[in-house]
Amino acid sequence: MKLIKALLFLLLTPLALTACGDDDDDNGSPAESVSLVSSVPSNGATDVELSTKTIALTYSAEVNFASGYEADFNGTKYGMTAFSKSGNVVEFTIPVSLSMGQQYTLSIPEGFFVSKNGGEPVPSHSVSFSTKEKTEVNDSNIDKSLVTPSASPEAQKLYDYLLSVYGQKILTGAIANVNWNLDEVNMIKEATGKYPAIATADYIHFYTLYDDAARNPFKGGWRVNYDDITEFQQWWNEGGIVSACWHWNVPVKQADKYGQDDYVCAPEKTTFRPKNIFVEGSWEKQIADQDLELIASLLKKFQEANIPVIWRPLHEASGNFPSGGTAWFWWGADGAETYVKLWRYMFDYFKAQGLNNLIWVWTTQTGYGYDETKGILYDEEWYPGDEYVDIVGRDEYTKNAEESAAEFEAIRATFPKKMVTLSECGSVSYLSAQFNEGAVWSWAMPWYDYTADNETHSLDNHQHANTNWWKNAMSCENVISRDQLPNLK
Repeated sequence: MKLIKALLFLLLTPLALTACGDDDDDNGSPAESVSLVSSVPSNGATDVELSTKTIALTYSAEVNFASGYEADFNGTKYGMTAFSKSGNVVEFTIPVSLSMGQQYTLSIPEGFFVSKNGGEPVPSHSVSFSTKEKTEVNDSNIDKSLVTPSASPEAQKLYDYLLSVYGQKILTGAIANVNWNLDEVNMIKEATGKYPAIATADYIHFYTLYDDAARNPFKGGWRVNYDDITEFQQWWNEGGIVSACWHWNVPVKQADKYGQDDYVCAPEKTTFRPKNIFVEGSWEKQIADQDLELIASLLKKFQEANIPVIWRPLHEASGNFPSGGTAWFWWGADGAETYVKLWRYMFDYFKAQGLNNLIWVWTTQTGYGYDETKGILYDEEWYPGDEYVDIVGRDEYTKNAEESAAEFEAIRATFPKKMVTLSECGSVSYLSAQFNEGAVWSWAMPWYDYTADNETHSLDNHQHANTNWWKNAMSCENVISRDQLPNLK
């Protein structure tokens, strides 16, 4: 009887031991050997995007974490809290923002992971990758001289400086609120302790200069003294760069210029047709010639003071025309051919007037598409030509760094003889992120805050570039503020 009990005990013991073991060890099967199968980014990958946030590790079987071990990412130790897993895929959250042209290595020591089936230590392994190289801007093909014949020494000196830092630094800029002041640059100085490098004025209420108060007082109250350049002259004398744009308003209909008090830019709100500017005797030609004569006389104020002006007229001409829409401004309403003719008309008129202090900036609307087959922007036909443009600009809003970089590259590919700038922007990525991603604009110019009150308003809730955006810009080694400019006189 004792022998029978002993035999029964021996027979039942393995079953008892198996029942008390780990449910996950596959009912007592040998411990499973686990190895790394693949990763994203893959080991040895190059040109990895800076936006990459995780490293995904796929193993031959499911693993568990083991305590007391640390992984290494580029010299810094990280525990299991930096990882998450789902099945046999483990993700490491990259704890830093990736930089351009850098190599990164995640090293995992033996024992950091163990096989879920049996607890066998996973051998040490690592994943290395490198990010894409910094965009090298080859300026050997970029025009070295301004398109204006016999450009003023000051204008050429400024252009030479922009060319010298292109691809290495991004200049900062701000535009006046609303047209002829330094309110925005002063708010930036108050918030960051530094001025941007460029201050931009807008001749948007230029048409009020025509108002004859004795005959028909202007109802809007805008009477800007564009003759007085004192504020911008002081800005130049203190080391800043001056630029100007022109929202060219025209009468809503044919009327006595001096009795008309309603002026617009929007093509749907006026009967003014740009194609008629080239028709002798038309009222559009009379208005345009009159305006060009006066605006030239105002720009000469800067020329007489030996101040070069970065000049950006007739901007965003194509609107969403290339994608089947309409122009945003009247100067684009009759299509690309008429627009190019108008740009050249202005350029030739200014040249005949002896204006030689301007650096001409044309704005593309690349956001509406890039034809990779042809290698051109869809609005290339709107380009006035290399002999009429010094710098190509892009106006963009609500773009991330990757989108900005893609647009920058598209513009460079289409206009290889010109520097490329972010001529107007709002709610875009930090300049440090854009630079790291490869969007190495000549300068970046956030639009002004429409709600700004210079006495009570701060940059904290700015519509287009708040305090944090500007602090990032002013602290970035690749960004230029006014105090970092050389003597450009």
